[in-house]
Amino acid sequence: MSDDAPVMCPLTGLRISPDQMRSSAGIPAEDLIVEGWVPVGKDGDALVVAVSTEADPDLVARRVRSRLPGQLVVRVTVGHVEFQEYVLRTHRTEIADQIANKFSRTHPEFSAKAGFTRWQGALGALALFTSAVLLVLAPGVLLVIMAGIFLATTLVKVILSIGSLLPSALPGQRPASARPTKVPDMDAASLPFYTVLVPVYDEAAVMSSLVAGLAKIWYPHDRLEILFLIEEHDTVTKEAALAADMAPYMRIVELPPGAPQTKPRSCNLGLLLARGDLVTVFDAEDRPEPDQLLKAAAAFAADEDGKLACVQARLFFYNAKRNLLTRQYELEYSLRYGMILPGLARLGLPIPLGGTSNHLRTDVLRAVGGWDAWNVTEDADLGMRCRALGYRVDMIDTVTWEEATSTPGAWIRQRTRWLKGFMITVLVHTRSPLRTLRRFKPSGMVTLLGILAASPLMFLTQPVATVLLLLASLGVGWSSLGDGAHISITGTILVVATVLNVGITLVAAMFRRMAYSHLACLLPGYWLLYWVAAWRALGQLIRSPFTWEKTPHGRDTGDDLPHTREAAVS
Repeated sequence: MSDDAPVMCPLTGLRISPDQMRSSAGIPAEDLIVEGWVPVGKDGDALVVAVSTEADPDLVARRVRSRLPGQLVVRVTVGHVEFQEYVLRTHRTEIADQIANKFSRTHPEFSAKAGFTRWQGALGALALFTSAVLLVLAPGVLLVIMAGIFLATTLVKVILSIGSLLPSALPGQRPASARPTKVPDMDAASLPFYTVLVPVYDEAAVMSSLVAGLAKIWYPHDRLEILFLIEEHDTVTKEAALAADMAPYMRIVELPPGAPQTKPRSCNLGLLLARGDLVTVFDAEDRPEPDQLLKAAAAFAADEDGKLACVQARLFFYNAKRNLLTRQYELEYSLRYGMILPGLARLGLPIPLGGTSNHLRTDVLRAVGGWDAWNVTEDADLGMRCRALGYRVDMIDTVTWEEATSTPGAWIRQRTRWLKGFMITVLVHTRSPLRTLRRFKPSGMVTLLGILAASPLMFLTQPVATVLLLLASLGVGWSSLGDGAHISITGTILVVATVLNVGITLVAAMFRRMAYSHLACLLPGYWLLYWVAAWRALGQLIRSPFTWEKTPHGRDTGDDLPHTREAAVS
């Protein structure tokens, strides 16, 4: 068939030419999706416009007249899903560019794509040069500095952990965000419409379990849509999804090809199509508690100042007992989601979001730009950006069960991406230090510097400090500068910091009544993997900052998770 031959429009059944199919040229695809109409060709002198069943016909008529003055228009009503799929097919290149690059155009000051500023590059070079000079001339001084970084980072965790345990009635304290959230006693029709985004890539092995797990969510089906965001070329995952017996409120959305091929890019397409008042993200291995959406809706309904942008669920693992690595992973998350993040919420500090189960107001998410497709920890970045733009993030007491990475290689690749993303996020939000301080205030710098910057820095310096201390203890030295009490000082600091880390991890595990909480004493051995990941992250930050190393899933499915309520809301 010739490229100029007429084809049948799938929406209207009219035979139209390629020129007529391009009759919407000049009208942004985003506007067409939002407004609910799209030109699809001509019938004689009349322009045929397909209108989504979700759109207001009178509003569409006014918009069409303003866009196409003097044009004779024939309107044809089509299904909402068919309408969106048609726009995606006929505007593939434009939409691919938008979901990858719109954020960098509209919010350049927050975009990772812009890279480092000159002063940040100079400061990084100076830090490396100074460290090298100290290593040669005064290794004892360098050792004390690195030990101090470890202790300072640990003290931040201890303070936040204590903060999570404080009574909420203390003056100046925020209510305990992670305490139980009552499920709203509301009529189904009054609940907000909810969009669930599920970005999946190369996940054929888990699609059946994923679909079955999400089908257990207790939420009115007529107030819910679940979008599986699948790369156009990932036919294996698409076929597995189609074979998984999806419910009517679930559907597949194919992403047009484009770079970067990242999770936030997928989520941006979901946000473009989302009908929900609220939107959340689940990963392929996630099994959320059935009432999680109801609890999130309750949290937003209770918001009095309109500044609550997001609530973050807690994340734990259904395969934590698989091996020693997964047990350590669960111990780490017990501290992070049991005490650190709740401590940040209790103290009213910025919260770096987890990559899943963050529930957001759709209008606020669009106002802050959506996700940065070029940031490999788009979740932490979004949490910080919400605070920078005047919004608040809280925790809710509901759990999403995930699959813990159970092999060292996959674990290191996952942590490499996370630590690299933390570095990128810090660089993004400190490009203008004075503006950063105004946005976050001194208290907010606890999260930006004490959590996001300190985490990779601690694991970068720990191995160097350990080697230097070991050499000094063995009497190996090459400079007398800085010698003296540094061995005993740094040894004490490192021991104290290690004990504190083990202690707060043990406390967090005991609060969860974990049978293997005693394994917290093996935390220093767990850090060895972090050392490798941190140095890989630094190398990738310099060479390939936007590389996304995917985490494999499917060794465990979580199909046997218990559910405490028998019937779903329908």
